[in-house]
Amino acid sequence: MEMLIIVIMVCLPLPELATMTIFRNSITTKLLLLFLLVGLSTVLIIGAYSFYSARKAIMQRTIDQLISVRAVKKQQVEYFFTEKIRNLKNLSRNEDLIRFFPLEDTVRFIFPGREQEFEYLRNFYIDYGFTNLYLVSGESTEFTIIPIDTIQSTRASQAVRKNIKRIRNGISLQHDLAISDLFFKLDGDTIPVCLIGCRIQAAKVVGFVFLEIPATEINRIMLQDNGRIGLGQSGEAYLVGGDFLMRSASRFIPYSLLQVPVRSGTAALALEGQTGSSETNDYRGISVFSAYEPLAIPGLNWIVLAEIDYEEAMIPVTALRNDILLVSLIISIFIMGFAQIITKMITQPIIRLKNAAAMLGAGNFDNKVPVGSKDEIGSLAETFNTMSGQLREARRKRILALFDGQEMERRRISRELHDGLGQKLVGTKLRIENCDENDPGCLHETMRETKESLHGIVDELRRISNDMMPAALDELGLETALRNLCHDVERQSGIEVDFDVNIRSAPIDHIAIYLFRIAQEGLQNIIKHANARSISVQLIETRDFTVLILEDDGTGFDPGKTTTGNGLSNMKERAILIGGSFSLESEPGKGTTIRVKIPGLK
Repeated sequence: MEMLIIVIMVCLPLPELATMTIFRNSITTKLLLLFLLVGLSTVLIIGAYSFYSARKAIMQRTIDQLISVRAVKKQQVEYFFTEKIRNLKNLSRNEDLIRFFPLEDTVRFIFPGREQEFEYLRNFYIDYGFTNLYLVSGESTEFTIIPIDTIQSTRASQAVRKNIKRIRNGISLQHDLAISDLFFKLDGDTIPVCLIGCRIQAAKVVGFVFLEIPATEINRIMLQDNGRIGLGQSGEAYLVGGDFLMRSASRFIPYSLLQVPVRSGTAALALEGQTGSSETNDYRGISVFSAYEPLAIPGLNWIVLAEIDYEEAMIPVTALRNDILLVSLIISIFIMGFAQIITKMITQPIIRLKNAAAMLGAGNFDNKVPVGSKDEIGSLAETFNTMSGQLREARRKRILALFDGQEMERRRISRELHDGLGQKLVGTKLRIENCDENDPGCLHETMRETKESLHGIVDELRRISNDMMPAALDELGLETALRNLCHDVERQSGIEVDFDVNIRSAPIDHIAIYLFRIAQEGLQNIIKHANARSISVQLIETRDFTVLILEDDGTGFDPGKTTTGNGLSNMKERAILIGGSFSLESEPGKGTTIRVKIPGLK
């Protein structure tokens, strides 16, 4: 979301940014945001997939590297102890060693003739990396223990006695071999040692030989070339014993041997005999990748751990994430610029169409939209121009029809006034002028004829007024007005007119007027063109509609052919203006049916 806001601020011009709101209905803004969201979604999906794929690969590579280091260290430590045991076995069969038995504690190798054998033993343990050699003889409970190095250690003697008992009791590695775990010989020591011992391999000799292995030899294996083998600045491989204390030195904590506890989950799993790898917290409380495995050294419950800090292992992933974010930002800016170009290409014709439509709505039918392309928008512009021309022509025809209708109405009224009222008034005037004022009989007759003429003039005026706006429509409603209209048509034309009404309540005023005019126009068309013998007029109210039906048995016509006059178009326009529908059914020789259906009249 933060990247989206940054990209919008970078890419949008300041005026657009200042006026843009969340609810703005600008199609330009919507298209820009749509392009941006689609582009960013694609970039982010690809970036996320690349990031997590690389992260998974790097994690797997790190784990594989740790497993490799763990396997190498395990092999080296196990080989180290195998070699030490082989050295011990070879020494136990050496004739120079066997000559010292039986041991005399008081002699301590300091008697003439034994110097050569003493030097051989001393050189042996020094040359093979041991720090001391112990010769032991005695019965099952009493032992004579003589170290070549004259430094006495009670803890060393106890370790020797313990291992001899294990050998004699048959619970050692083999029946004639035992290994002790690391221990400090003297208080204040910083380098612990371990002992390996076995029986003297000679007839008639009851004795044992023990070699002392310093922890420095083990550290030399565990700490060598950590950077070169892929452990970096924070990785290390180390050993842990069954008491969860370190059996090799830590890279980060001095004097850690037999002092620093390792309570990690991987150490616990390895001490249970499991082999594997996972992410955990090490003895320092730092998140690390760890590969663990127990060592196959009989007599020692040790495990090997190879670990590297999570943060260091993830440095390539962090760099990749930053690169992906930077590339995503650059691509987003490019997408936004490209989106602005495409948006303008799409929206400018639409905006021109919108402005032209607004001008069309204001009554300007002469404005045309330039057609700049041959795609859907170009087709829309051509269609709009065609529609504008058709509306202009329809408006012209409607105005002409209005004027023609007004002129026809004026002519009708003029003709009726001239031929009807005018002639009657002229006749009345001539009678009055021709009357002899001195002749009472003439005056009386002229007065009578004038009264009759005036009655006819009044009826004619009432008829003309009723044609223009029937009083019954205002005073008595649509039903009565239609009934009177049907009666007048029947009386004047001689055509039988059947009127049927079924409505529960009268429509509102303007709808009633439009329905009356539609019926009036329809009946006039039937009288003029249909040559009908009978007409049916029905006004029916259903649950949802009010329906006006005009039906005749006249000559009919083909609705598909263009007809002259404005009668049908006027009826259709009036029906549409009050929200209704207009339908016409007719065939030559089969009469005509007109239906006007008006919803929601009340």
